[in-house]
Amino acid sequence: MNLPQHYNDIRAGLRVDEVSYGCGGIKLFNNAEIEQAQVGYSVTPDGKSLCSRNRGSWRENWTVIGYETACGDPLFIDTNDAALPVLTAIHGDGSWEAEPVAISINAFAQSLAEFARLSEHRSNPVERDQNPISNEERDRFLRHVAELNREQFEPDFWAMLLEC
Repeated sequence: MNLPQHYNDIRAGLRVDEVSYGCGGIKLFNNAEIEQAQVGYSVTPDGKSLCSRNRGSWRENWTVIGYETACGDPLFIDTNDAALPVLTAIHGDGSWEAEPVAISINAFAQSLAEFARLSEHRSNPVERDQNPISNEERDRFLRHVAELNREQFEPDFWAMLLEC
């Protein structure tokens, strides 16, 4: 699959493929997995398009790059925007209603790096319970994510990750 070079550059610089926090987290696909990851979203197993311009349909310009591990909701980039915003949508809801995760792949990478730092010694429910995140740490992280995204939306996705 031919991904934008900017995405490839940022992805190559990420130090992690998966970040676990409590019972959830984020899994990113490597380049070899990206094409197969589109099955069920933009294409059927036999390669037929699932995309349309109808409300709630998957868009041709959306490329799945990973997923949220607790519920399996996809993370995808919008390739029509040079900044490559990262979005998510509830999986299995019957329609795709995209919600923002990050205004750009750059903001996503920076948010993910901070999330990975917060996840240290909290990667499973036992560790998280033994080393709970403080309200101050949580608020500081969410403020930082909001700033990275120029406060264009509430960092609900990131807050949800911290609840799991």
